[in-house]
Amino acid sequence: MRVGTKHDLQDIRKGQNAAVNKKSTDSLFSLFAGELKAREQEQAGHDQSITGLREELDTLGKLLEQDPTIQNFKRFRELLSRIVKQVSNEAYRLEKIGGTPTNPRYYEIVTVIDKEADKLYELIVREQKDRMAITASVIGIKGLVIDLVT
Repeated sequence: MRVGTKHDLQDIRKGQNAAVNKKSTDSLFSLFAGELKAREQEQAGHDQSITGLREELDTLGKLLEQDPTIQNFKRFRELLSRIVKQVSNEAYRLEKIGGTPTNPRYYEIVTVIDKEADKLYELIVREQKDRMAITASVIGIKGLVIDLVT
């Protein structure tokens, strides 16, 4: 009789452990699903902000072409640098390899993380090429004026 009782207790314990393992598996799955959903929402927000910045850049670029003032130039340049910074932070990862005390030389490897962001960056640069040339010439003229004044 005792042996039978022992087996029954072991079976009961196994059943409880299985229930505990199932609960922990479910909680891990829900934790993963919650994290995945949060990342998807974060990515959607990032995409919307980039799209909004791109539309704003187009309007500022057109304004700069129509009225090339220093104020429009500064706003265009600041917005362009903000877009480039945001896209490059999300699209690329920089790794440094090497560098020992005896040989301090190291190599930097740039890895493309988000190909869509990389394509968007190339598209923005291609579309804004003429406007960026205008800003470069304004910077050059501004430098010449400073040289003449000093």
